[in-house]
Amino acid sequence: MIKCFSLGATFALALAASGFLVPAYAEDKGAIPAPTIALINAQKIMKESLAAQSLLEQVDKIHRKERDKIAQLEDSLRDERQKIERQRTVLTPDKYKEKLQQWEITSREHIREVEKRKRALDASLNRSLAQIKNALYVIIQDISENRGINLVFNKLQFFFGDPEMDITDEALVRLNQELKTVKLPSIDETAGK
Repeated sequence: MIKCFSLGATFALALAASGFLVPAYAEDKGAIPAPTIALINAQKIMKESLAAQSLLEQVDKIHRKERDKIAQLEDSLRDERQKIERQRTVLTPDKYKEKLQQWEITSREHIREVEKRKRALDASLNRSLAQIKNALYVIIQDISENRGINLVFNKLQFFFGDPEMDITDEALVRLNQELKTVKLPSIDETAGK
């Protein structure tokens, strides 16, 4: 019984939204306007835009540098540990334990530094992505105002939509004109923040 009611109510709302069924309050000044819908594939824009591609190149470059630094660090830690192990027979047990503890402290400090730099890179990336998203939002608002659109949905949430409702390509072209690159702050600039 409840299912039938909710299905009927949903159908009535859909009819009202489409303009086939106009509620009595539609004449009021506070009436909700009939929807004019557009679809946008934000994921495609965030993947294919020039700004996003420039950002991806910068992130890849930083990842390579960071991987190289981490590899060098791991090599030096491994060498130091092997050196301590080789000295084990000539060191007193207390001195060996002391050197091992110092190595572990150094190792933990390096791990914390790597994690700190990773968080800094993530923060930089998120700020840079926010610049792209904000620019895209302004573009979508402008397109909506020019076309009289009052409701924009992410295209990936729907199985079907009339291609005439899709504003993805127009938004992508405008974003590429207005924002060709986004500068990713270096990790060193954001690591302390």
